[in-house]
Formats: sequence, C-alpha cells, structure tokens
Amino acid sequence: MTLNPDDRFPLASTVKIIIAFNFVRMVENDKFSISEKVNVNYIDKFFIKNTDGGAHPAWKNSINNPNEVSLLEVAKGMMHFSSNACTDYLMSKIGLDVINESLKTLQTNKHDRITYLTPSVLIPVYLSDKKKIAADKIKSMSLSSYQELSEELFQKMAMDNCDSLKEKAVQMLDRKVQYATSEKLPSSTTVDYADLMCKLGKELLSIKEKELFNEVLIGKSIKDDQDDFFWYRGGATLFVLTSALYRERGDHSVSVSLFMRDDKAGEIYWIKNILNSFIFSIATDHDFRNRVKELAVN
Repeated sequence: MTLNPDDRFPLASTVKIIIAFNFVRMVENDKFSISEKVNVNYIDKFFIKNTDGGAHPAWKNSINNPNEVSLLEVAKGMMHFSSNACTDYLMSKIGLDVINESLKTLQTNKHDRITYLTPSVLIPVYLSDKKKIAADKIKSMSLSSYQELSEELFQKMAMDNCDSLKEKAVQMLDRKVQYATSEKLPSSTTVDYADLMCKLGKELLSIKEKELFNEVLIGKSIKDDQDDFFWYRGGATLFVLTSALYRERGDHSVSVSLFMRDDKAGEIYWIKNILNSFIFSIATDHDFRNRVKELAVN
C-alpha cells in the first residue's frame, strides 16, 4: 500500500470532476442547455453489461427507465451513480479537445490527457482472445497509442460495431488484465486534486456556476444547513482508491484529496467501505482533522 501526495495514481472516477466542470462551463456559456433531450438508447451504446457495478442500470431505474432524458440527468448519472456510459456520452458531447484544453485553465500540471472510459473494457478482447497476451500487449503500449485505440473503439461503439466485443469482454477481465488497463487510466496526484477542488470553490466558478456544480455533484444530499457547498467524488478500481472533496461554509473552506494504491488488491476492498466516512470526518470534524494531521506528520 502506498500513500504519498506527490505520487502519480491512475484515476478512477475522480476524473469525472473535470468533466463536470466542463459541463457547467458549456451550459453557462450557452453552448447547450441542461434541458436538452438525449435518447437513452444512444447512451446505452456505451454501456457494457456487468462491468460497472450496476451503476448505469441503477441510474436508469432511478428515473423510471425513460426513452429520453435531459442533459442534466445525464450529468447526474455520471456523478451520482458513476455511470461510465453517461460519462463517455458527455465527453463526446463536450469534446475531448475542450476537456483536455481545460487542464491548462485548471492548472492540473501533473494530469495526463483524458479520454473515454468504457472502451478500456473492450481493448483486451480486441487485442487477443488470450488473457495473458492481451495483458502483455496492453502493458507494452504507450499511453498515447492506448488512448488512440480507445477513441477508435468509442467511435465503433457509437456506430454499433462492437457487439461481438461486448459479448466477450467480461470473460477477459481477470486480475492481470484489469491491472494492465488500470495502469493506462489517466494519472495525477493528490496535490493536483486537492488544489483543483479549492480552485473550483474559491476562484474558477461563479456563484451561478457553483450552484449548478452543486446540482451535478453529490452536494445537496450530503451538506448540512450551514454549509454553502459540499462537493465529493470518489472512485475505485481493484488496485486504486481516489477521492476529492470541497466544503465551504461562510468564509471557511476545506479541500481534501486522498489517493491510495494497493498493487496486490489485498486491502482496497475493505478500505473502500470506510473511505467516504473517513473523508467526510476530515472535512466536518475539526478535532478528527487535527488528529489525522498529527498522525501523518509522525
């Protein structure tokens, strides 16, 4: 297990914070409307059964499985339920170039280029029908080559040209393959994300933008009556936990980011069950926060 603020970690769902930022900016700049309708069947093109922990079906069930949804509901599907299909749709809607250009505005200096999430499930079976060969090929690929293939497969998914790959994808996802694909996720540091959350709260978003950001993130469901804003995003793979939080109350604010890595996947399972409570306690309990600081220094 490693825990260092300057280490680079493959990002799980925390990268969705940056997608949400771009969504809010596009809406506030009248590039599109939160009430714009999207065909759910089109979003489903980017869903692969049994690969997202039930996130995408749970989102659809929460809104009674409609034929169409608003862009705001898609954004909530991305952040409240962690639907990768919703995320990939929004990335396509916003544009990968726009999203990656925003990394300069956000000053996330150690952040890798961002690309689609769901195609990573298809890449192993696209490369080989043998797990070890697929894992070895993924390991040997440069990040740029891997992302180029991911974007190519995304376009095929959009055109319904990946059904056979989808059918075989799950059986390929053993631990070695999942580790290889996890290592090809965009990487960043805890420092970058702690700074990012602080900048979003204190500098980069107007009050109106912060209200919409609050709607898109988990905000309203976890903040108490005295909090102005409370944003949180956590994510996990078999090997990595990532989380980022921002809380604002009057003139006081706190920004927290915690990334953990366990290459043997022996401790992540139980840690992820308590991570949210731990992060929330740091943000809301002054004494607990000071105690954590003392333990970190010692």
